[in-house]
Amino acid sequence: MIAALGALFPAAARAADGGDPDAYTRQAGEDRWGPSLAITGGVTVQNQDGTSNSFLVDENSDSTPIRGLIEGSDTAVSPFVGGSLEVMSPALPLPWRPRLFVSGEILPTFASDRDLAVAGNPGCVRGPEPTAPCATREPTNSVGKPVRAQAFDGNNANGQGTSAIAHVDTLVFGANLGVAFPVQFRDRQLRIKPSLGWINYKVDVDGLVVDAACAARVQIPGLPNQFMGGCTDTTDSTGTVHEGFLRQPEALAASDSQRFNGIGPGVDVEMDAGQLGPFGVSLFLGGRAYAIIGDRDISFSATESYDDQLGTDDATALFGVKVDPWLFRGHVGIRFNFLGSED
Repeated sequence: MIAALGALFPAAARAADGGDPDAYTRQAGEDRWGPSLAITGGVTVQNQDGTSNSFLVDENSDSTPIRGLIEGSDTAVSPFVGGSLEVMSPALPLPWRPRLFVSGEILPTFASDRDLAVAGNPGCVRGPEPTAPCATREPTNSVGKPVRAQAFDGNNANGQGTSAIAHVDTLVFGANLGVAFPVQFRDRQLRIKPSLGWINYKVDVDGLVVDAACAARVQIPGLPNQFMGGCTDTTDSTGTVHEGFLRQPEALAASDSQRFNGIGPGVDVEMDAGQLGPFGVSLFLGGRAYAIIGDRDISFSATESYDDQLGTDDATALFGVKVDPWLFRGHVGIRFNFLGSED
């Protein structure tokens, strides 16, 4: 073991073989408790799976799909910039002079939305024309008659679809407990810091199902390519207004959130960069892997009941998001250490 360490860190091996530890592993401030403040930035990475399923139950308890089952996944890459407070113990009277440390972190995260289960383009129901307004805002002329002449129905309406979108919340917390092993490498003082870490973060999820449930569109007798019914009122070539019907509300929307906890191993490599009086500056980089503990699922739903000209129905949308069992993190940073004054 000592030979292997010697291959990686020659100075540490010399100290372990009876060399002078003060010459190779002693570091400033190691004889006292050492508080420090660090500024760190990096990313967390975790896969997320999402589902959406929607269906309609009529007065006879018969169920029919609305948008059907939609599944999808994406990788949430969440950048963060934050800070941590750490306290390091005096050096222990052991080979390589290790020091214990404990730290707490606040890591504001700037994550983007992840589209997990998306089909179509859910929004407001509107006509098939690219510039058509929302069906509830169709224009009328100066005498109050609808301008639209061509009726449309649920088969060709735009704005339909389903989505389950996840977002990692801004506030992320963490803590670490570990051991720092000082080594000398090419005239640089380093610390190898394996640790056990904890992380706490929240995932917000928004679910949406939009379906055009409209009156049946039928051709107007004697007027080719003219229809009555559909999702909006229309005016035919004779100036007659034909009423349409769009079930309101037209969307099934819901949201939910859940905090998750993870624990796992990590390691940092820290290098002293300079000292000014009782204060020292060091640079570090590291990585961690967290196993998510507890429930990893977020499940929620939206339901609307209707009693209108389309029937007596209950529309339900079920949404679900499941986070991966592991979350990974990489980071770099700068640490400001209080070393105390030399006696």
